Amino acid sequence: MPRPKGLRSAEEVVPKLGVRPGVPALRIGDVATYDRVVEHLAGHLDRTELDLPLRFFAARYGLVLCFALESVDLAALARELTRVTNPEGRIWVVAWKKDSLKGGAPSWERLQEAVLPTGWVDNKILSFGEEAYGTQYVLRKERRR
Repeated sequence: MPRPKGLRSAEEVVPKLGVRPGVPALRIGDVATYDRVVEHLAGHLDRTELDLPLRFFAARYGLVLCFALESVDLAALARELTRVTNPEGRIWVVAWKKDSLKGGAPSWERLQEAVLPTGWVDNKILSFGEEAYGTQYVLRKERRR
């Protein structure tokens, strides 16, 4: 998988991700730039490739950071992201910027089409660098336990 060029530093990005102390986090994809700081803040960080289905317990993670920078079944990805994330948590999906889209990776629009029907809504966009940006999804309040 190609990695984005010009990624912003962990000091710039991680404070904006909403990591909650003591609540496990999960990083999906082959970009480890933010792992150390996320793990330090959360207390626990699991890591995995973008292989579906995810082999993690349901509703475990308070933060899921998914680098969707390669071809993936979007419907399955949306199901898995929402399955493993705690209802009070947040999902960040990082995609290529429109002018940097590479080799079959999903566009931001296609990611939106897959995730929004799950009941999780986008409420923040963050530039991760020159070529990639992320969208934060949270569960609608009425659907939280």
